[in-house]
Amino acid sequence: MYSGVFSCDKCKARVGWYHPVVLRQVVRLQFVFSTHTRCLKCGKAERVSRLAKRDYIDGLSKSPLSWLQRLLGAPINRCSACRLQYYDWRRASPEAKSE
Repeated sequence: MYSGVFSCDKCKARVGWYHPVVLRQVVRLQFVFSTHTRCLKCGKAERVSRLAKRDYIDGLSKSPLSWLQRLLGAPINRCSACRLQYYDWRRASPEAKSE
């Protein structure tokens, strides 16, 4: 599950990094179960903003959940870190800004 795990000799705290395959699954679970919208690619919530209309230069998510929400009329969101656009009904987190 982890690509590397390290522990401190003094406080016995453990730090680990997920394998890329596991990390993608964790990001998808965060997207599904979050109260605010999150990026489907990187999982960031504070860099997501709502767009007025789709930007055809940036990429569009091919996630089935995003496409379903598009069919239901959900607004489009964009992650400024990944430049990924996706459809989601949930609002952006309070610290995110709208474009």
